[in-house]
Amino acid sequence: MNRGIYPILSGALAHERRMQVFANNMANVNTAGFKQDEQAFKAIFPRYHAVVPTGGQTMGLAQQIMARPFGPTERAFVAPHRIKTTFEPGRIRLTGNPLDVAIQGQGFFEVQTPQGLRYTRNGMLSLDNQRRLVTGLGYPIMGAKGEIKIPPGKLEITTQGAIKVDDKPVATIKVMEFADDDMPQKSSDGLFFSEKGTVAKNPQIQVGHIEESNVNSIGEMVKMIQGMRNYESTQKLIQTLDRMAEVAIQDVGRVL
Repeated sequence: MNRGIYPILSGALAHERRMQVFANNMANVNTAGFKQDEQAFKAIFPRYHAVVPTGGQTMGLAQQIMARPFGPTERAFVAPHRIKTTFEPGRIRLTGNPLDVAIQGQGFFEVQTPQGLRYTRNGMLSLDNQRRLVTGLGYPIMGAKGEIKIPPGKLEITTQGAIKVDDKPVATIKVMEFADDDMPQKSSDGLFFSEKGTVAKNPQIQVGHIEESNVNSIGEMVKMIQGMRNYESTQKLIQTLDRMAEVAIQDVGRVL
């Protein structure tokens, strides 16, 4: 087999992985607070070393033929490196629901999950049967003093996240901030994980609004088409190499 097929195959697999990320972005274009991803890759250069005799011995003819020269090789491979998340804010949409909240600027809501504390930008909240303020998955939203339980009455949430019932303070929604070079990593259920957050001193919250996904559906569709075209190109290259091997075996090597 022509070993030149392996770098092309690594490129095909890279395009396939990239299209999977684009497809996931497209699937979450209507998910509140979702942040789009971009697959990053790295180049891999195989290292070959010549056979060098030791102890003053001279190389035999067979060793000289089989020895590989020093220096860079003619092949390069590509491999997945990491997934980069874009934290640009999405469009804020009016819902009119008094329990919907959206963070203006940077920051995340803190959520208590069975795996520990997680973070989200999805502010579509509700009350469970214990009157706790929870996310759509039923995870409690954390306040300055722990879980937030809201008694019956007239509910009001201020732009700083303070919760009042019948004009009496009940709790304050905790908003966490992260450094630009140390943003949280994506976890399961569309949440984020980090241990390096700090409590926002002056959060700005819009009540009756939610933050939509920051995915540009048209842009992702264009990337999907480009990825498909590149994937088809690698397929054609592999077919060409396969045809060359077939000709070499059946025609060039034929005994007349």
